[in-house]
Amino acid sequence: MRGIVLAVIVATAVGPGVSVLLRVTGGLESAGLLTGLAAGGLLRGKPVRAAVATLYGSASAVLIGELSRGAFDGGPDFADALAVRPGWPGWVIGAVLAYAIAARRLPRAQGGQAAPAHPVTVPHADPAGVTPAKRTTIEGLPHADPGEAGHPMLAIVLTAVVGAVLACGQLVAGKALGMTLWEAYHEYDGPGWYRDLTRALWYPAASVVLASMVSAFLVASWMPAGRGRVLAPPLAAWLGCAVTAGPLQYLQALGAPYDPPAVALMASLAGGGVGAVAGAAALRHTGARLGLVCFVLLFTAGDATRRLDDFPMGVVVSIALAAVVAVWTTARHDAEVGPGVLAGMAGPLFVWSVYATIGSRLYDHSTQALPYWNAMVVALLAPAVALPAAALARLARPRPAGAARSSAGPTPES
Repeated sequence: MRGIVLAVIVATAVGPGVSVLLRVTGGLESAGLLTGLAAGGLLRGKPVRAAVATLYGSASAVLIGELSRGAFDGGPDFADALAVRPGWPGWVIGAVLAYAIAARRLPRAQGGQAAPAHPVTVPHADPAGVTPAKRTTIEGLPHADPGEAGHPMLAIVLTAVVGAVLACGQLVAGKALGMTLWEAYHEYDGPGWYRDLTRALWYPAASVVLASMVSAFLVASWMPAGRGRVLAPPLAAWLGCAVTAGPLQYLQALGAPYDPPAVALMASLAGGGVGAVAGAAALRHTGARLGLVCFVLLFTAGDATRRLDDFPMGVVVSIALAAVVAVWTTARHDAEVGPGVLAGMAGPLFVWSVYATIGSRLYDHSTQALPYWNAMVVALLAPAVALPAAALARLARPRPAGAARSSAGPTPES
């Protein structure tokens, strides 16, 4: 309970407080980093909660900042001010920093020593040293012992190729279907540069997540167990996107007048980084896996059909999907609520992280602003929906016959 309370404090007080203070004093681009430092220090031993609380701090900061925007004597909207440099994923970096700090093992105490952040396999006492210790594995993924691993370099290359194909395919399709324009703008009534910049960040982010999942389930057995199996696929997919989709994005953005194509290139690289963080989280935590994949597919399809841009349609569909994912994950993980809640929040937080990096840019066009605010609302509502949905799924799960008999107590004798 203490960890949950601290996570709520980080999300609702620390993140907004740091952001509002830096809006006044300057240096708002470091708000995510400072919030991540605070979250990691407060939530030692709870790395997932620290990272999630940091990302929620950005959504709370935008909400509180917009409600108090009159106190800042004009200037850009708080949502735009928080994305000081479009394409700078400060809050995602802060979440990674929070996870890394919180994951460090706490010093042992005499009375009640804190548990380590990650489960550690301890070999049984064996004086003769005959029984080898088991290695920890990633839940739900194929396992191979280090001696049995096949071709790790080939697995990395294949993952990079999948990421490159997915990212370049989305860029080409987006240009061909008129979803990204870069040069054909109307001064007042047409879509603007920031909408295309958001897609420049979204395409590699979604591609890296999907490529990481494909690699994990198809070629994970080629890689030795350990942290490398969690980190190598997302990093390989990121590298594949960087060397192929990055230059292609730069060439597409050359047609945008008055705006440097280098910003689009940086957004593409940052998007791959956001996807790599999300992909590693999905490989490490089972709950996040299904939520991320479902929301990537939903928003990719919604972006192509433009069905999720309007309010409240986009919010209703996203919230319904978060509830379904939470129920499904809880039902498949021995009635544990935690993975279900994480699954319901992972997708909305991923989408919000992309939009928060660019800003709402209402002055640019509604096709950027409306999805931005939809993403923020969905991210804020996701915990309120995922938690009761997972709890109901746990209550509805059939109890084992032995447990039901034991809870009923002894039958009265006649």
